Amino acid sequence: MSSKVLVLSIEYGKIVDSKILDKDLEEVVKNVLMEILPKWSPKTSDLIAMKHEHEVVFKLPLSKELYGLLSKYGLSRKSASEVSARIPVYVVSYENRWVDDDLIDDKVYIIAPYINEEVKKEIELLATDLISKSEEAEEFSEEE
Repeated sequence: MSSKVLVLSIEYGKIVDSKILDKDLEEVVKNVLMEILPKWSPKTSDLIAMKHEHEVVFKLPLSKELYGLLSKYGLSRKSASEVSARIPVYVVSYENRWVDDDLIDDKVYIIAPYINEEVKKEIELLATDLISKSEEAEEFSEEE
């Protein structure tokens, strides 16, 4: 079943490409991995594909379209006026390095279902926060 998928390419903490594809989520994840293989250097970096679940919260009432999208992701009532869902977010890191016990991600792809612009912005913030945290770990390590 085809749906919309958000694909973010992040390099050194900045989003360098953002696209919304009209394809199956799992198919996009596999295609991104195939696309990355020629770019990945096994001598200098790990290749990591991880799936996280990210909670998104919406105020009621939901449109039929939004209800249909979110019902696939464990939609549940959070309060009398809010519902939440847990959407899968895939992080594919292909250019990274270890600094002490911390993995520093230099180049990653973030892949998630496209729900709407609000959730897209949330995923973009999550993505850049993820990369900046790894840069902070590197800076902390250099200070020691």
